[in-house]
Amino acid sequence: MNYRKWLIITLTLIGLLCLAVVGINLHIDHYAVRLALFSGDKPLYPASYPDGMNQHLFNTEYVLRHPDQFDSFFFGTSRIWVMDVGKIPQGRFYNMSYSEGLPVQHLAIIKAFLEKGVKIKNVVVGLDGFCFDKPPADHETQLMRIMHPDAGGPNRLKIFGIYFFRKPDLVELKGWRERKRNLKPERRFTMDRQGLVLRWRHLDRFIEETGKPYFDYRVKKYEPKTYKQNITDLSFAAIEELIDLSRKHHFRLIFYISPSYYLIDLNEMEALFKIKKRLAQLTEFYDFSGMNSVTTDPMNYYEEVHFRYRVADMVIKKIFGAGTADVPEDFGVLVTKENIDKHLAEQQHDLDRYLRDHHLK
Repeated sequence: MNYRKWLIITLTLIGLLCLAVVGINLHIDHYAVRLALFSGDKPLYPASYPDGMNQHLFNTEYVLRHPDQFDSFFFGTSRIWVMDVGKIPQGRFYNMSYSEGLPVQHLAIIKAFLEKGVKIKNVVVGLDGFCFDKPPADHETQLMRIMHPDAGGPNRLKIFGIYFFRKPDLVELKGWRERKRNLKPERRFTMDRQGLVLRWRHLDRFIEETGKPYFDYRVKKYEPKTYKQNITDLSFAAIEELIDLSRKHHFRLIFYISPSYYLIDLNEMEALFKIKKRLAQLTEFYDFSGMNSVTTDPMNYYEEVHFRYRVADMVIKKIFGAGTADVPEDFGVLVTKENIDKHLAEQQHDLDRYLRDHHLK
């Protein structure tokens, strides 16, 4: 076989292999990237979304395709999947939840909305401890968390290469098989048209039927955590810019600290005290964290990180006065620079008492 013929055959086989890999990835679309960015004018609803869905891309794209449909946005991590923003009458809300959402990313998306002509009336930002300790650069290589090209992410050509010119792993193939056979439908990212994720409904039924928590989380040792100062400063810089944007573009901006199960936050509470103190100097915020009647009850959670729909309804009722949820008096404190010291003293007292009573300190 001469060199020319060998080269043609080799390049042909490589080309066919590349086409096969791209074709398989496009068909599986484990992260819903083809659907979000490469589906032309195809409607994004309804669809059977895979459980690895990149909501950073999907949610941003959906709003940019419908710039006049929404004027208010609820930003946060996967913990706000359960926020039924349709219950808020003060605006046309969309739930912008996405995995490990960070203030830097919220800022980039809001800037993209404004640049694309989206008129913003309300923005709610949920904050978690890792928002002040997670480097945004980590997400640049995580397929579930790469940002939208109009919000600081790679351009569409690069995104196509990242997601589709690669070997699909077994998890993706298994997820595709389950979708095709309609196995484990509860794992789907079934969402309503305002971004509410419905995948926890089956766990709600389980918890109500059994009358028992779905998880068992315990702290074996008290090891107080400190946040990386450079990451904390980066997050606060984004928060300050968000505040400036809200003033410039005249939209209401609301911050709150997420109501995680208290034991998952135990080792971070003292670090969060410093965050809250600093945040209060910039803006008022609602604090749903700490030890209160909601966060200390495991029946309010699917696991230690994600709270239930009923807790989300409490948050909405506390902030907007909307809905019919019963909100305990100790759940959700409006914190200002005037009452921050008193608020933190009470939370420090609760922490010290817990550590003493459980012999953790």
